[in-house]
Amino acid sequence: MIADWHALTTDYENTRHLADNTREVLLDWLAAGLDPAKCTMFVQSHVLQHSELHVLLSMITPLGELERVPSYKDQQQNLASKDLTSYGFLGYPLLQAADILVYRANWVPVGEDQVAHVELTRTIARRFNSFFPKGGVSATFAGPYGGDPRSLTDKVLIEPKELLTSTPKLLGTDGRKMSKSYGNSILLSEESDSLEHNIRNSKTDRPTLTQPGNPDRCPVGNLHQIFSDPETFPGRLDEITVGCTTATITCVQCKSLAIESVETKLRPIREKRRRFAEDPKFLLEVIRKGAQTAAKTAETTMKDVRSAIGLLPKASIKSLSHNAGDNFLLRVPASISRTHGDEQRWEIRSNLWLEKVQQYSLTKLKDKPRVFITRKNKKVGIYDAAESSSGEWVFGLKDQPLNVLVLLAQDRQRNLHDYVLPQAFLQEHWKQFERTDNTVEIHLRKIDDVASLLLKDQTLPIQQYEGDYSALQ
Repeated sequence: MIADWHALTTDYENTRHLADNTREVLLDWLAAGLDPAKCTMFVQSHVLQHSELHVLLSMITPLGELERVPSYKDQQQNLASKDLTSYGFLGYPLLQAADILVYRANWVPVGEDQVAHVELTRTIARRFNSFFPKGGVSATFAGPYGGDPRSLTDKVLIEPKELLTSTPKLLGTDGRKMSKSYGNSILLSEESDSLEHNIRNSKTDRPTLTQPGNPDRCPVGNLHQIFSDPETFPGRLDEITVGCTTATITCVQCKSLAIESVETKLRPIREKRRRFAEDPKFLLEVIRKGAQTAAKTAETTMKDVRSAIGLLPKASIKSLSHNAGDNFLLRVPASISRTHGDEQRWEIRSNLWLEKVQQYSLTKLKDKPRVFITRKNKKVGIYDAAESSSGEWVFGLKDQPLNVLVLLAQDRQRNLHDYVLPQAFLQEHWKQFERTDNTVEIHLRKIDDVASLLLKDQTLPIQQYEGDYSALQ
């Protein structure tokens, strides 16, 4: 998961490079050897179940649990120049917990500094399961402080455990943990000159050349432990360990050897990286497929979560008959009114709605107005399309500002699906839609039974907007 939402917790004031940084991480992974055929790679913000679970977990998580996480105060001290008084920063571990729990992970490979976050994740999962047993609250269950504990044998969320790898920590050039936020990192894409400069200017553990040091506490020693492997550099790690602890090697010599070790590992990564960067279509396909796979798995968890909590299932307009009775009303808020002037009236009753949709679909009257006004002066665009033989809906829109966009999609079984896209969504993605002259072309497809828009550079699920007319309030 490329954690672009997490990046906002400390850099929300400057997001100019957020999308570029997301691509850089993907390039790093591919160049380092991760194979999209063997592992799922996706962008956090492309799988909205993460945010949904985060919101639900925030309802049951005491503030004290978040304030006690060690990294909360540590980063406030280390990033004193940034405003970290937002909930986003405080709730970072909670969003991280959602990232883990939504996939029901048993093990989470982390560094030493993240162990406390995994422990918090276990605590949150345990708390959720105590409030909300799988299948919903039973008649005998009286809440987390009472009731029959036997009703909790089948849990909704799994309590994960941390998995420390052979490299449980990575020190930055200044001796703190390595982090781009701290400006002490060495990137996988680091060019030779920059790499050499960073390592030569790294802090070391030896106050003077005559005093021994400890490679475990030294950033340069840490690099040797990771990059000076016995197969490539036989005896090198032993050499610098003895030399450092007995003061028989200088820090300059140790750094020179570290530069060679790291450069040997990063050179082929840089070369692969350049090749991947020349194929942007492949990169987009990796994260598109990754988001589909991740969303499918995450949605399985969320169905159980929603059921356990007792949320009302999402409704949608399905199987509406053309002869629907006059008493059947579409789920349209009372805020919508009939307007005067040139705008067409928005008829509320389902039979009139369907007649209008069918008229548009059959006669293709592109000159008919499709924009309506609510009582609160929100411009609402309503466009319809029938499913093509290729399983896709194509909506042709006039390129004009809208507050809300309603896409009415009729499938091959003549069921009508309504996707209501709010203003914030449109502002973020409007420029990514295909354009021909003064027409915006929106492509919609069901991917693994999830309605998704096909944008220029990503596939965007919109299933959560089906039948949700809250944007018109």
